[in-house]
Amino acid sequence: MKIKSTSFSLLLLVFTMMALTSCKDQKAEPKIETHEELHASATFQCPMDCEDGKTYDEPGTCPVCKMDLQEVK
Repeated sequence: MKIKSTSFSLLLLVFTMMALTSCKDQKAEPKIETHEELHASATFQCPMDCEDGKTYDEPGTCPVCKMDLQEVK
């Protein structure tokens, strides 16, 4: 009789834990941004600062030294 009682308690505990962990909030998922969305708000600048702090809205190359522009953080 003691084994049945212990088994039932353990089974009830397992089902309770499964129910509590499976009911997660679906609204808490992080938003995955596309490549365009990431670069839409970013500014880019020459790493050598050839143009004295001039920034650009899109990635590309510096017109002076031809290096790739880097995102300003």
